[in-house]
Amino acid sequence: MNRVAEKVYFRSPFFLQNCMVSIYGFHLRRERYGGRFRDYCHGLRDSQSYSEDKIAELQSFELQKLLTHAFDNVPFYHELQQRNGWTARQFSTAVDLQKLPIVTKEQFRSNTNDFRSKMSALRGKAFKLSTSGTSGKPLTVYCDTDSRRHHYAFWQRLRGWFGIQPGMRRATFFGRIAVSPEQTRPPFWRYDIFQRNYLFSSYHMSEANLKHYYEKLVEVQPEEIIGYPSSLFILAKYMKKNNLGGVRPKAVFTTAETLLEHQRAIIGEAFGRSVVDQYGCTEMALFVSQCEEGTYHVHPEHGIVEVVDESGKPVQNGEEGEAVCTGFVNYAMPVIRYRLGDRLVLDSERCRCGRNFPVVRQIIGRTDDILITPDGRPLGRLDPVFKGMSGIYETQIIQTSRDCLLLKLVADADFNATNREELLYEVRKRTGNEMKVELELVDEIPKDSNGKFKSVISKVAE
Repeated sequence: MNRVAEKVYFRSPFFLQNCMVSIYGFHLRRERYGGRFRDYCHGLRDSQSYSEDKIAELQSFELQKLLTHAFDNVPFYHELQQRNGWTARQFSTAVDLQKLPIVTKEQFRSNTNDFRSKMSALRGKAFKLSTSGTSGKPLTVYCDTDSRRHHYAFWQRLRGWFGIQPGMRRATFFGRIAVSPEQTRPPFWRYDIFQRNYLFSSYHMSEANLKHYYEKLVEVQPEEIIGYPSSLFILAKYMKKNNLGGVRPKAVFTTAETLLEHQRAIIGEAFGRSVVDQYGCTEMALFVSQCEEGTYHVHPEHGIVEVVDESGKPVQNGEEGEAVCTGFVNYAMPVIRYRLGDRLVLDSERCRCGRNFPVVRQIIGRTDDILITPDGRPLGRLDPVFKGMSGIYETQIIQTSRDCLLLKLVADADFNATNREELLYEVRKRTGNEMKVELELVDEIPKDSNGKFKSVISKVAE
């Protein structure tokens, strides 16, 4: 949404804002759940009961189909195939994949067009899914409508495991700005009638406002609650502190942030349900989630996950290593042996759920500090402010005090005064005017003492 449209939206009465949100929701519903979505859902419903051998056959088929497409239609892989004389039939397993080079996010970021498919080879129109990611480096990912629907079929299967069906009431707590940052009175949510989705603002969750969030949830009784762990945790803490209950969804899902164990416990206690965590990425490189038994699984129809050491060699199950992913879903920008940047531990144990899916013993993701406003509201993820910004190479957000944020940027010559103002505008939409926002251009952003990069740092005690 551009600035003019935003101003019109924010100045409109609430009922009209709900209409606009619903129109956008109708567009999203068609984009995500139209076309072959039901066919994908039926296929995934069947494949979850496959034997290990049949899953291996399915992965071999999907891998060869993906590589046939990539060798023919993606410049980077076409050149690689021509140079080595490979055919897709030479690749059937994760062992065969080791012939291919590991691809980094930096390669994707710097040479985006080399990893894009020819438009003529896609089933639907392509569009951008920009992300800054947890690394702080902006990344543009391309997707097509059919691939998007395929990906959302995995979400629907996960929801189905916990009794959530299309059309059930949903409450979401994400970073989309549906409520004006200037708004100080309820409602701090908007309603998408087509998806029966209440979009609760993650940016208005002050102690004084949480009462209204709770009362609305009691009123609407959503079957599904899904959001950032940090946002749901704030509400759950409030409910526990005030001995409040009465919100009993069928399922509570968390995604997009690392779910910490103390967050899981408090959220689960508040809503009377075990929290179901999902782990993935905008690049659609993998889909990992918990099952009914609480076990984390790689969904094998979505792709192959290798866990490797520093030299790129596979580690044994039970050993920690870096996740290298090959995704079967996104044909607009295939990810093949993609270095995700997070670390995993796989397990050889079988799960009591009965599915022959790989078990993930531990996800060692990145845990950023939480940003808070002067009145104690959590800001949640701010990385969406960098989406689509040209000229930005790397970013870091530092909260130096309760009322001050410092944005450090490594940028090139394409980053100009207009970009600067646009960036500050996006940040202030989320922080409001009570926080000072400073922007500093630097040549390099140093890593911490452990050699790790943190995209968000808070120097303020919560």
